Amino acid sequence: MDLAELLMVDHSSIRIIADNNLLQNTAAELIDFNKFLLNIHVNIEESIVFPLLKENNKEISKLIDRLTADHKLIETLFNNLYKWKVNDDPLFSVRLPLFYKTLKDHNSLEESDVFPYWRNIDNDGRNTAMKNAHEIIESSDISNYIKETGISEKMLKYIFI
Repeated sequence: MDLAELLMVDHSSIRIIADNNLLQNTAAELIDFNKFLLNIHVNIEESIVFPLLKENNKEISKLIDRLTADHKLIETLFNNLYKWKVNDDPLFSVRLPLFYKTLKDHNSLEESDVFPYWRNIDNDGRNTAMKNAHEIIESSDISNYIKETGISEKMLKYIFI
């Protein structure tokens, strides 16, 4: 498995969470999801994947810039959702579907228009990227990553060997 494939597994987990409306119950669920989404997934994309792709293909720079801006929008939407959830504001229920839709649309764009370029990254670049992603996952909160993605600890060990 390479890093683009791992990120697509993350995307599948996000789709499952969104399609089953799993963030509706508690503020703690939102915090855990945020740790996974922004601290791990987005961090890997912005610090590892996007720079490497831009370096290897200048044609997709504008698209990657747009996706990075999407990350800021997603973070803003999340922060508002959290505030509304904590304050029992009805806007939480109204805006949660927009948050899910924004995430799913964003991920679909990455999968269709960005991740295919990952195939053009040489093996050394891919191997270094996986090593760096592993460090981000471990240093952020590996147990939360396992919880949010459904990937077992044994599978993670297999992936990162």
